[in-house]
Amino acid sequence: MPRYFFHTRDGENVELDDEGTELPNEKAAKDAAKELLAGLNLEKLPNGDHMELAVVVKDDAGADIYTVTLNLDGH
Repeated sequence: MPRYFFHTRDGENVELDDEGTELPNEKAAKDAAKELLAGLNLEKLPNGDHMELAVVVKDDAGADIYTVTLNLDGH
């Protein structure tokens, strides 16, 4: 089963996933990235009027296969 790595970004702060997760295919990895981003959104509060969260999915060869982002901009 392929292994996928889910690196997260909160503004300038990046957390690298060194362990990865075994999933059956890229679709499952994309779905997992969306769920992870939703969970991050629930944990974080915007810093002022702006917040950017992202999850970058890499395969076991280190290639980017998917990025999902959430940007909040207040006026």
